[in-house]
Amino acid sequence: MTVVVAFNCFDGVVIAADSMLTPSMGGLSVGHHHGKKIEVLPGPQLFAFAGDHGQGARFKVMAELNHTLAGTTPHPLDYGLALSEGIIKQFTATGINGNIGTNTILAYAHSGSHCCCMFEGALQPRLLDEHHYYAALGSGKLSADPFLRFLVDVFCPSGRPNVREAIFLATWAVQHVIDTNPGGVAGPIRVATFAQNAGGIFEARDLPVDEIA
Repeated sequence: MTVVVAFNCFDGVVIAADSMLTPSMGGLSVGHHHGKKIEVLPGPQLFAFAGDHGQGARFKVMAELNHTLAGTTPHPLDYGLALSEGIIKQFTATGINGNIGTNTILAYAHSGSHCCCMFEGALQPRLLDEHHYYAALGSGKLSADPFLRFLVDVFCPSGRPNVREAIFLATWAVQHVIDTNPGGVAGPIRVATFAQNAGGIFEARDLPVDEIA
């Protein structure tokens, strides 16, 4: 199991994830390893994945190589569409075809604003917005989604949180999934943000352990 949680805040993006990687063979889980599911990429961009590690890594490379497109497309979704088209073509060429086993999240800047694009199902992109500003990926989604709804009902009655508030909410949601599932989801919890720094420049940043705590 795995869980990744994203918030598209009014001042940036927050992504949190557990650290459990579960390699499999023929659909059967064969082990558990700890690893990073969130990465800071050129652009800057913030990337996360849930599911097949190898496929997620290939999507990450696609985003790394095409980061200059992020701010040049007519619409922010066009960048997500280009990445989806490119990686599906690559998967088809190497025989994966319809057996896509990963979902991803990518935060990037477009026209001076932050964007958070979810690549779900067969890596189909959608942008989180002010009306649909949080989401979860991975097998832990069944536990995360109802708890996220509870959290935003309590803490966000007037709309989207800011980045600082979302760090708290996303971390709590991942911890909830770790605490309420019998296995396959485990710490340490990792959190990263995508927001403008004091100079007004967009920056993707991994949070240190003490800040997450």
